[in-house]
Amino acid sequence: MERKEFGTHVSASYNQYLEDLFNLVLEMGGMVEKQLSSALSAVQNADVALAKEVIQLDKFINREEIEIDRLCSRVLARQQPTASDLRLVISAIRIGLDLERMGDEVVKIAKLVVHLDKIGSDACLNLQGYKELIEISAHGMNMLKDVLNAFSRLDLPSCVAIIREEEQVDVIYKNAVVEVTERFKDSDSDIECLLELIYALKASERITDHACNIAEIIVYLVNGKELRNMDSERMAEMLVELNRS
Repeated sequence: MERKEFGTHVSASYNQYLEDLFNLVLEMGGMVEKQLSSALSAVQNADVALAKEVIQLDKFINREEIEIDRLCSRVLARQQPTASDLRLVISAIRIGLDLERMGDEVVKIAKLVVHLDKIGSDACLNLQGYKELIEISAHGMNMLKDVLNAFSRLDLPSCVAIIREEEQVDVIYKNAVVEVTERFKDSDSDIECLLELIYALKASERITDHACNIAEIIVYLVNGKELRNMDSERMAEMLVELNRS
């Protein structure tokens, strides 16, 4: 399936509605991309002012999700879409929700920077797990960028790569949590710092989960296949099939 197929209806207004849906989802994705990039920079440089900007940006992202819902409602009410058009409407709603939740997770990372500044503990920045927080967040950046490009082009092989990258992130995350958890046993550890780091690590891992969800939604949009709740063996077979498409 190619994106131009959504612009072949007799009704020009219908074509425009569907094009607007693509554009609105990509616009919201771009906002989350900017938010995550700023959060990553704030973490790397302990930039509190930038972290606060990231938190403020979230309300604009939430508004974008509402706009996507409104447009989808309008399309459903006026055009009664079927087949791939209906899948596009459903996919836009689901992607908007994942992007909104992704923005919420980015806020949690930004709040780590603000909180560490309040307690005035530079030692937290050198904790085991902080490096992995940056690494996972960077994966999240790349995965978000790739999945937005995949949505724009309806590119299934890119979706497969994103789903597989998520498996790599899970390994990094689990190892980081083990390392941080071990530090709780040390009597000189700053427990507050460790807890904040655990929360931020979880948030960064959830961002990659949402990118993976969006990749699965694109698969549904293109060929109607549902990857949700698929067992690992069938998922592996499906990814091989998709990579050949």
